[in-house]
Amino acid sequence: MNKTTKLLLSATLAGTAIIGTSWTPADTASAAETSAKTAAQSTQKSNPYEVAGIDDPAAFHTFFVKLQQAVAKNDKKAVASMISYPLNVNTNGKTYKFRTPARFIAKYDSIMTPEVKRTLGYAIEEDLFANWQGVMVGNGQLWISQFDGKIAVYAVNK
Repeated sequence: MNKTTKLLLSATLAGTAIIGTSWTPADTASAAETSAKTAAQSTQKSNPYEVAGIDDPAAFHTFFVKLQQAVAKNDKKAVASMISYPLNVNTNGKTYKFRTPARFIAKYDSIMTPEVKRTLGYAIEEDLFANWQGVMVGNGQLWISQFDGKIAVYAVNK
């Protein structure tokens, strides 16, 4: 660093200390733009499931943990209570509709296959994908959304 550069740097630092502000380029975003961006990011972080129609991320978390536990315990009744009926089960290019908890429980083992159970069991909430269709578990093995205020599984793809 030469003598002139040192002198300019010293003068800039001294001026900044006296004035209390630093130089910023003119193309820097305005405070209002920065505030708006921060608010949008905060909303997205506070409810990552909003796009999926889920109002309360804490309620989703509770639902998701209970679903994982019920499936791990093979608690068919508990899982059946977490379904939105009719449940769409898609397999081999066909869609089957299960309209009641009793029918779901009767076919539980063919719906909640080992692959579906494994995918749900290893799923990490922070890694779930959400869009206008709902919250996707795995590669789409399960889809979850909110219906009339109730968070529920509405589709199983195997």
